[in-house]
Amino acid sequence: MDLKQFEYVLTINEERSFSKAAKRLFISQPSLSQYINRLETQLGVTIFDRTTNPLTLTYEGELYIEATHNILSLLDNLQRKFDDVSNLKAGRVNIGLTSSKANNFLPAILPVFKGKYPGIEVIITEASSSELEDMLSHGLVDLCLMNLPIKSKGLEYEEILAEKIFLAAPPSYDGPGSDGTNFDNGEKYPYIDIKTLSNEPFILLHTQQRVRQLADSIFAAYGIKPPTLLETHSLETAMRLSAAGMGFCFLPESYISDSGLVKMPKFYSFGKPEFSWTMVIAYRQNTYRTKAAVAFAQTVKDVIVRKETD
Repeated sequence: MDLKQFEYVLTINEERSFSKAAKRLFISQPSLSQYINRLETQLGVTIFDRTTNPLTLTYEGELYIEATHNILSLLDNLQRKFDDVSNLKAGRVNIGLTSSKANNFLPAILPVFKGKYPGIEVIITEASSSELEDMLSHGLVDLCLMNLPIKSKGLEYEEILAEKIFLAAPPSYDGPGSDGTNFDNGEKYPYIDIKTLSNEPFILLHTQQRVRQLADSIFAAYGIKPPTLLETHSLETAMRLSAAGMGFCFLPESYISDSGLVKMPKFYSFGKPEFSWTMVIAYRQNTYRTKAAVAFAQTVKDVIVRKETD
């Protein structure tokens, strides 16, 4: 689209004269006249009635002027929207995250983000880590909150938080290490030997979820294979079932501190060195990150750092 044609026609219409318009546009009158002649030939209409003095618009010229004002108004509105997006007054960000991140971190992150950027639409997608990697690889989300390891190629990440993993046991558990006196390395919870639980029922997550993959690696490290009571997609469900006396499960520290349960499982530390997982913000490599996505990522970092220092 040649915006120069709009400027030229509007200026001629305002001045009602080719010569005055040419002077205002800093071009010669012959050049301006030739430009308008070519435009009229291209459109197949006559815009200006040159037989009148001062110059007037033909009916087609009136339609052209009306359309020109509408087009320039649309372009102006579009530029304003671009400016709003650039200034984070508007826009959209697509966030992928695991259910554990949605439960534990999103309620703290989202109010802060929306307080700063109320005009930005936030779209949330909850899925397993492997599903999130696939969506991120295909550009279906802008960024993901998830845990290492990331297995897909073409993704990069920023490390945000390292969390220790603890064992949750039924409140009635009174086996080895359950007396609460065996603390090791200044741990918050008493230490337990995972080998003593080889015959105890475990509530595990599904195989595509990071906590399940971590649980399998823990069992492999200790050479045990405890019976699986059931599999669930939810850490919340696993913890509540453990609190109800159904079995054991593994939980990250944030789940324990933010659980809000009245009746809690017993919690134990284990492993030398301790087992942990690392939360990251993951992105697709070599792709443009919108200002909305960058702002959301920064809010995540700010909020989680504040939570850790509170």
